[in-house]
Amino acid sequence: MFTRVEPKRQSFTAKDYGWEDIPNKDESFYDLLSDYLSYDFPVWKRLEFSEFKKYPIKKYSGNFVKNGKSILTQDAIKTGLKDFITGKFNGVDPKFVMMALIFFNSGIFSKIDKNEKIDLEYNLKDNNTIIENSGLILEENSSVVMVRSYRGEGEFLNSASKFLLKTGSRLKIFNVIISPKTDLVVSSSLYNLEESANLEVYDVIFGGQKTAIDHTANLNGDFSKATFKTVYFARGKERIDLRTSLNHFGRSTYGRIETNGSISDEGYSVVRGNIEIKHTAIGSDSEERSNTVSLSKKARADSIPSLYVDNNDVIAKHGASVGNIDEDKLYYLMSRGLDERSAIRLIVSGIFEPVINEIPLDNSNLKEEIEDAISVRI
Repeated sequence: MFTRVEPKRQSFTAKDYGWEDIPNKDESFYDLLSDYLSYDFPVWKRLEFSEFKKYPIKKYSGNFVKNGKSILTQDAIKTGLKDFITGKFNGVDPKFVMMALIFFNSGIFSKIDKNEKIDLEYNLKDNNTIIENSGLILEENSSVVMVRSYRGEGEFLNSASKFLLKTGSRLKIFNVIISPKTDLVVSSSLYNLEESANLEVYDVIFGGQKTAIDHTANLNGDFSKATFKTVYFARGKERIDLRTSLNHFGRSTYGRIETNGSISDEGYSVVRGNIEIKHTAIGSDSEERSNTVSLSKKARADSIPSLYVDNNDVIAKHGASVGNIDEDKLYYLMSRGLDERSAIRLIVSGIFEPVINEIPLDNSNLKEEIEDAISVRI
């Protein structure tokens, strides 16, 4: 039997948030705040993160809910489902997760029992600091499509989200980050799936300067299914750390992790996929793959796939590749009349195309912004 061993957490002290910084001063936050303050900030060697600036938290300016009947988390915190909204999980790091649960200035909550489309558009240009606490509960056989974007040049983005998918429910979520000059981007998401629930997560990432993203899915119910597809482009001195974890508990569960990216200049990416199949997960099928195309000799990409399997009656695979752009493809395109830059742009666009094509038609403006972001980086 294999057991996942997490590296020892290293930390540092910095000026921190306190009671005076909580937008919603509910006395029930006392215990959570005490727990939060017991943690120092984590040291992340890959991101070269070893100091934290205390960014001012202001009331969110504008309306980030563009479509959907979800209520703001600040209001939901007063309901009987408060425990769900404030429930802790590890995410990127418990310090940042608890920060989002306590000091949030944005976020939504919704308990959905039918089909719904939700559009969230966060504006970092007018809100230098965005701290989001969001949660969705999908009732049995409900279906949700959620398109969530973070755009503009801010200073700090920290998001913590929880999703409960009850029996037979379906969630398809798109997370688009186009914020290359934002100092620090942190995002943590937890998904719990009951029987026959279906989850699809698509991430598109352009910046910030230091980006850490964690997705953790627990496939608790038999026949539950989770698919994660991520595309990214790191340039300049941007550093991206992506971690996706699939934990199979139920029988005949299905999981896929697919990460494709491009790096240029002195960009750096690390992609970590963790698949854990418990002894109860008979007949499960899980796979992780990552592919990175480097456009520069100074760029660096690391891929760390991991499998932890405690059952013989399963399918478990992993694979990873890091390499330069295919010279044959480049030659072929240039022989058809394209200059080198246009040919490279076409090849890189092909990395993003499968995810772009999944974005709903009524979000065409977002598709165009993604395509423009690719062009700017070539």
